[in-house]
Amino acid sequence: MKKLSLSILTGASLMLMVGGACAEQYLPEIASKAPYKKAYAEMLGFPSWVSKAQGTASPVEDVKADGKTFTVGHMCKPHDCANNQLIVVFNADGTKSWGLLATRSGDGEAFNKQLLGNPDSVVQGLLSKSFSDNNPED
Repeated sequence: MKKLSLSILTGASLMLMVGGACAEQYLPEIASKAPYKKAYAEMLGFPSWVSKAQGTASPVEDVKADGKTFTVGHMCKPHDCANNQLIVVFNADGTKSWGLLATRSGDGEAFNKQLLGNPDSVVQGLLSKSFSDNNPED
């Protein structure tokens, strides 16, 4: 009986320690420490062809929408354009940009589309049109 009580007490103490340890940690704290820091950075990072702007591309186009001029460019991952694409819209003076990153894991599957830079409805329309123009069958 004494052994059983000691086991229950030990188990309860461990549960309280584990529960207490989890309750005292917050995302900003653990995201800045190993091993979480690396995983957090990878989650927020983009593939190198996106972050370094080193993809297969077509010439950019100047387009007008809502009385404003924008520059629109399309780029894709080398040797995998069908599954990995980036469309970028720049404002007239090139000081602001927005994007649409479209990826999918295999041919025929739907694209996962991620808007970048918080585009308004006008810019979202330009991004969608460029995506559609470059992917007429999707």
